Amino acid sequence: MIIVFGSISMDMYLRVADLGDTGTHIRAAYDDMVPGGKAASQALAAARSGSKVALVGKIGDDEFSNTILNQLRREGVMTSGVGKSALPTGINISLEDALGGRRIISAAAANEEVNSDQVPDEILKEKTYILMQTEIRAEVNSALLAKAKKGGAITVMNLSPSIEMSQKALNNLDYLVVNSPEAAKLAEKIGIGVENDAAKLAEGLAKQGELNCIVTLGARGAIACTKEGLTWSVGALDIGEIVDRAGAEDAYSGTLTACLQAGMPLPRAMKRASIAASLACTKKGGMTSIPYLADIDARINDLPDPVIVKN
Repeated sequence: MIIVFGSISMDMYLRVADLGDTGTHIRAAYDDMVPGGKAASQALAAARSGSKVALVGKIGDDEFSNTILNQLRREGVMTSGVGKSALPTGINISLEDALGGRRIISAAAANEEVNSDQVPDEILKEKTYILMQTEIRAEVNSALLAKAKKGGAITVMNLSPSIEMSQKALNNLDYLVVNSPEAAKLAEKIGIGVENDAAKLAEGLAKQGELNCIVTLGARGAIACTKEGLTWSVGALDIGEIVDRAGAEDAYSGTLTACLQAGMPLPRAMKRASIAASLACTKKGGMTSIPYLADIDARINDLPDPVIVKN
């Protein structure tokens, strides 16, 4: 079982001539509106990779919530852990200009009320995976991490979009997934004196939290250091033109967690996650771009196996 804990939102995509300056009235063309939020998107990615997945979060009592939950339920994601709030469902508005520049405006709304008590202690046990992100308050994530660790669950954190992470929370993590720029910022914040090098960042963060750290590198794939100090590297799939990167990180994190929960070793899970993230870049949008298990299987031989960088 994978429990995905965090944000649920509706994502609205608008196209503008340019992003303008402060105080400028901007006319926009409607592009699309789809279910989103990092927790919801990662739950979908894990479900599409064949895992039994439960989503825990908060939504409003509105039409957005019905659209999101219906989509997730059709894909097999269990939503009984999603609570109703008096606040509206969260929303993310993405503005994209003619040159590909993007500005994202987020209103957390019901996501502000997500709390660790929504996850019962009795399901936080061995072989249960908890997957989190940082679109909700850091203290809420920290409280759940402490409960999960006490119960013996396996904890996974995709450190995005915020890098707010205490040493205590880091100590309660089994897997940390973070992109290269944010890994460098986190290392600096918690006082790890390493160069801005992906392998050294992964090694430094792995040692600091006694965890497995995966640093994603976009089109260059990812590099990971295990808690035992073994470093692996995997590339990204050659997909030609990138359509949109919006769903790549969520595809990666959800797929990786599904593979780990299925018992795959970390290098194999990284390879499948890298393929999923690459495929997500071939379609527009976040949740709408996440590939299915069959899509990943079809491209499995198109990406070389991970290699050991350092032992």
